[in-house]
Amino acid sequence: MPRLLSLDQSITSCGYSIFEIHNNQSELIDYGTIKLNTKLDYFERIICLENILNEMVKDYNIKLAIVEDIQKHRGTGLTTYKKLSSLLFFLQYFFYYRNIECQVVHVNTWRNGYRNVFGLPRINKDIVYEHIFNILGEPSDFDNHQSDSIAMGLFHCHHNLVLRNGLFNL
Repeated sequence: MPRLLSLDQSITSCGYSIFEIHNNQSELIDYGTIKLNTKLDYFERIICLENILNEMVKDYNIKLAIVEDIQKHRGTGLTTYKKLSSLLFFLQYFFYYRNIECQVVHVNTWRNGYRNVFGLPRINKDIVYEHIFNILGEPSDFDNHQSDSIAMGLFHCHHNLVLRNGLFNL
């Protein structure tokens, strides 16, 4: 069965979630954080990420990837921004080369969509974290990289499959 990989990209910790989509329903089947060794050279981290993604694609039969777009924040240095930009390029290339559709989604797009789907009055990183944390029953070792990737995946499923809240299985 085809599956969706939602990825909150980072040069240190990438949140991921995997959804199975069947008969216009989506089910969260796995999520976690890919922690990259910050002591390694940046390119070595990319190679490690590539190896992990290769395993995920093979193990989960990934057919679609959703990746959060990058944005420049005040305080983000140029070197970090360049690394994030090259990471986004790598991810797009990685999925393209494997014939996996890859969609890049801006943070405001998926957050506002998520807010609308769940009827939340406001939205930010902390609200998304708390909302997903509570829905999942307060899992241990849960972080905002995971919650962002899950929320992005849920937004994508709702937006593209015309799902209603009751058709999400978490």
